[in-house]
Amino acid sequence: MYLTPEEERMYAGEEGAGVQTAMELLVTLGDFYDAPRLIKITSAHASARPYKHGKEYKVQWLQDLVDGEACFRVLTTVNPGQVDFEQWKKMGLPEDLVEKQEMADAPLMKLGAIPIGTCLPYLHGNLPRFGEHFSWGGSSGQIFANSVLGARGNRDGAPLVIAEAITGRTPEYGLHLAENRKGQVLIDTSQLDFDKISRADYLALGYYLGRLLLDKIPVFPNLPKNISQEELRALTAAMPAGGAVTLCHVVGVTPEAPTLEAAFGGKSPEEKISITPAEIRKGYEMLTKASTNIVDVVVFGCPHCSLPFVMQIARMLEGKKVNSSVRLWIATSKHIQSLARQMGLAEIIERAGGLILSDVCVGPGASFELMEGVRTVATSDARGAHYIPSISKVGLIFGNVSDCINAAITGRWGG
Repeated sequence: MYLTPEEERMYAGEEGAGVQTAMELLVTLGDFYDAPRLIKITSAHASARPYKHGKEYKVQWLQDLVDGEACFRVLTTVNPGQVDFEQWKKMGLPEDLVEKQEMADAPLMKLGAIPIGTCLPYLHGNLPRFGEHFSWGGSSGQIFANSVLGARGNRDGAPLVIAEAITGRTPEYGLHLAENRKGQVLIDTSQLDFDKISRADYLALGYYLGRLLLDKIPVFPNLPKNISQEELRALTAAMPAGGAVTLCHVVGVTPEAPTLEAAFGGKSPEEKISITPAEIRKGYEMLTKASTNIVDVVVFGCPHCSLPFVMQIARMLEGKKVNSSVRLWIATSKHIQSLARQMGLAEIIERAGGLILSDVCVGPGASFELMEGVRTVATSDARGAHYIPSISKVGLIFGNVSDCINAAITGRWGG
């Protein structure tokens, strides 16, 4: 693989042992994928924050990079961790987990991470433009940046993102190349009545397609012209949880897909999949893994809740009371949490008996297994529904927002 003189110096250790370690990782990966060179990235987002992901081994590796004089040379934001540092007692988390999360955060901050504490970096200033190359951890952000923003990035894992943020480079392969970004499978949704399709339906559809497509690139030619950002986020976020889809084309939305012909690069689709309400129901069935309808926790926020979604939840909770046996959590960024407090939304949620949390992951980084009495979790988030049962070893019920709110109030699932 060709290296520029600057990259040769990094690879030789002339800019420090930490940079050298990062370059060695990138060159090894580039050689594996036959990448001809490294290219510059403009944006990074690190997902290696929750302590449980790598534990002390990860912390030591990050500290070794710091000791080796490494630092992030591009804008690098960071994902949520495992705890809300101000409300961990209310969450029922052990104090030693707070200390471990602080330990995991320390080297990331020394490397230069911006602690936005959310998996929605594009809502908080980390916004790569059309055609720019990025390296983000967290597949929900990756697919949104590729599919809605038109930036270019692969499904990079946590250590790779750290190395790319340190060097400002990534191997040129995969979705960084225009020829690998063409659509492959036509998704016909003409049989759906979108006036009756909910956010949860979009999530169930995305998850079903992710399981079916694996890593193929789907093209949606007939989604509503007025499809909202919330609906786009729901559809796209679920696909990489169900499979490994990292790019989809929504005709008229994706910058590379102004027309159906452009989405497929002038070629015919390899396959056509027709979607009916039956496929959406299959998505719901795939996401529910519970043996009882008694609910202990209701959680929203995987990926993190946007401000409009927090507003919706607050309206639905106003004047109601969460059951004394149920914990209700709404996870978002500290910035949106602050806005929710200014707008009176947090007061409504807390008066009802819920918590609006920041800096905490309620999906793959969640810690339900450490909380006493938690056996079944309900959520309207497909990503959380996918990750929580296997990672936290609890039952999971997936459904729409109103059914989740009702479960929080009654203590039982009735959806």
